[in-house]
Amino acid sequence: MSDNLSIKSEKNNKMKKLLTICIFFIVIAISVAGMFFVSFDNNMEMMLPENGEITRSMRFLRESDFSDKIILSVKLNDSVHSEIDLIKEVDQLSSTLKPPFITDVFCSVSENESAKDMFAFLKYLPQLTGKGALENIDSLINTEGIKSVLQKNYRQILSPSGMFTTPLIRTDPLGLKTGLLGKLQKFSSSTGYEVVIKNGHFLSRDGKHALMILKTSVPVSDGFGSRNLIAYLDKKLESLPPYISVDMISAHLHTLSNEDVIKNDIKLTTIIASIAFFLVFLFFFRDIKAILVFMIPLASIAVAISLSSVFLDKLSYFIIGMGATIAGISIDYGIHVYTAIRCCSNKADAVKQVAKPIIAGSLTTIGIFAAFFFSDVSGYRQLALFSIISIIFSLLCSLYFLPVFIERKNEYKINGLFESFSIFPKSVSETAQDKVWIFFWTILMITALFFSSKTVFDSDIKQFDGSNSQIFKAEESFQKAWGRKENPAILVVSQKNLEEALRENELIYNEAVKKLGNENISGFASLWPSEKTRSDNALRWNNFWTKEKVSKLRKLLSKEGKAYNFAENAFEPFFEHLYEGTDVSVDVNKNEFLKRIKERFVLKNEKGWQVITFFPDEESYITEFARISKAHPETFLVSRKSISKALSKAISHEIIYLSVIAALLLPVLTMILLKDIRLTVVALVPVFISVAAALGILPVTGLALNAPGILAIMILVGLCSDYGIFMVYKCRYGYNTGTVTAVFLAALTTLIGTGVLLFAKHPLLFSIGVTLFTGLLAGFLSSVIAVPSIYRLWIKDNKGYY
Repeated sequence: MSDNLSIKSEKNNKMKKLLTICIFFIVIAISVAGMFFVSFDNNMEMMLPENGEITRSMRFLRESDFSDKIILSVKLNDSVHSEIDLIKEVDQLSSTLKPPFITDVFCSVSENESAKDMFAFLKYLPQLTGKGALENIDSLINTEGIKSVLQKNYRQILSPSGMFTTPLIRTDPLGLKTGLLGKLQKFSSSTGYEVVIKNGHFLSRDGKHALMILKTSVPVSDGFGSRNLIAYLDKKLESLPPYISVDMISAHLHTLSNEDVIKNDIKLTTIIASIAFFLVFLFFFRDIKAILVFMIPLASIAVAISLSSVFLDKLSYFIIGMGATIAGISIDYGIHVYTAIRCCSNKADAVKQVAKPIIAGSLTTIGIFAAFFFSDVSGYRQLALFSIISIIFSLLCSLYFLPVFIERKNEYKINGLFESFSIFPKSVSETAQDKVWIFFWTILMITALFFSSKTVFDSDIKQFDGSNSQIFKAEESFQKAWGRKENPAILVVSQKNLEEALRENELIYNEAVKKLGNENISGFASLWPSEKTRSDNALRWNNFWTKEKVSKLRKLLSKEGKAYNFAENAFEPFFEHLYEGTDVSVDVNKNEFLKRIKERFVLKNEKGWQVITFFPDEESYITEFARISKAHPETFLVSRKSISKALSKAISHEIIYLSVIAALLLPVLTMILLKDIRLTVVALVPVFISVAAALGILPVTGLALNAPGILAIMILVGLCSDYGIFMVYKCRYGYNTGTVTAVFLAALTTLIGTGVLLFAKHPLLFSIGVTLFTGLLAGFLSSVIAVPSIYRLWIKDNKGYY
């Protein structure tokens, strides 16, 4: 009977093990298969708060035509070849760039056609002449005024350029079009580049660089299309001769480079972590079944990716890039279970004893990650979901899957590795040792707090760009060649109707010019106002030029012109075309010059029209335009400095908000789980020291705290609270489950997971690596050294430590 029960029990155990294996691998297989259908995103905006100003500005920069244009700076590399050779290669290259990738190439202008378009535009003078200009004209129609005007015209005719200016003077004796020409010239150089037009091409002042502006059909947000676009251009550039090189300036390059850098970082960190984990296995576990401990976090990541994709449209590469860190978190529970089973004589007792601190630790960690669900940063919320799924799956596998396969082996006692380790001689009493350690950690805490007070916050959005250094070098070279100054700030007016957008833009432009002057403000309103304004101007023009006024001017020009030998009908062309250009229904696109300018200042999207005004990205201008923008709901500013300021403000709010949640949630959870105030305080000691160390290392290494850094510190809080809870359970209940060894191995694997980020090329991943590695190291050492010492000296009911 007893033998039958034993056989039956053995069969049940085998069936249970088989069923467990089947369930585990079915879940893993489904998760791995699901990963092939997951959509990933490399958009770093996921790490920014969902602030209206920030989101709107970033969306504008991403969706506007500016980001979809590509600029080529074609350089002549030797002195043997000339500008003619440079222009020849530019023309040859331009002829090869075709749709669907390149829809337009702007690298040259016909000087004759350009001049023709400019003069054709001058006929719209009646629509562009306001009330003030007419008052100035009226002040000239007298004897003294006409004498002054004719004297100026006479000098221009006698100048070397007289043969070119004479036709213009005949049609414009009062110089009415001169001011308009000045505006046209200002707009022709509104690209911000120091361009010289030679042989109809855009050359730098030294004549060694030619400028090409390419319009592409590929949005910056299209990663696949961007890769094909850049590959297409690279192939075209390969045909250039050796004496020609090209600097490519494109947002597409930044998109692809960031994606490549993060992908390479993921590969590199995964390889390094795998090698490190193998070495840990080789030196500390020496058990083939311990591979299961390492399989659990990898399986949990696969499950987390697949399940997260069910709730999220796209997963961030940045979040997946932290997979090694999440693996370091997930592996902790398996290590504790494995160590406990190997240490205890009874497997069931081992799992039962270790389950309490494991569940307590996982709940506090889950609680910290759950706080991210209240964040305004979508990347944080994504990380919360990803991490919680990973932790829960890892916990279940550690408590229910792992014990089925792990048995104690007497020939290798893993619990003897670190449980009795001490650097002090045996003659030094335990109390003395504790006092030394507490003194040491007090000094460390004070030092860390001192340096952490010097930590600065970096809100510059450029830090989110981990593009290859060659891209930045090309942009620096471009700026030197073309005298490109800092990118201007932009005021954007959005309306469903173009006329409404032009009208509101005009009001804002006029208000800004009154306050700041028009020298540094470039707006479409100064050249081409709304239809209503042009209609009012045209009507005012017709009313101004009465027959009496025209007759008076004709007589004055004829009379005073004799002194300068002007023919009696010299200025008749002016009177013949005086009332032309009053038709406000003119099609702007028929004038190529005005069309090019309009493309820069007027944008169309699916929601309507946007008219933009450029101004210096300086505090005085930003303040004034921000004040004006507040009075116009359909407007917003796009400024790197204002974005940084808004980002700093939003993230400061985020820091306070999440810190308050964590500061309230963590002690409450720990108190509920430990049911003792003093134990809660002792358990949180590693948390305090780890945060202080993580913040203190930043100014020492020359780094600054940023948005992802806040994320890293929140992870630190969850991890180090686990270490504290494990050690408090050890001290309180005296479980013989190899806690110190397990904490050491758990910390070691997590340090590996975070330490590999120190090899990352992307600046954000690297800074997170520095923060996490330093904080975890301080938190681990505090848990195994400071926690027991504080417990023994303060609580004094030591039941389990040593």
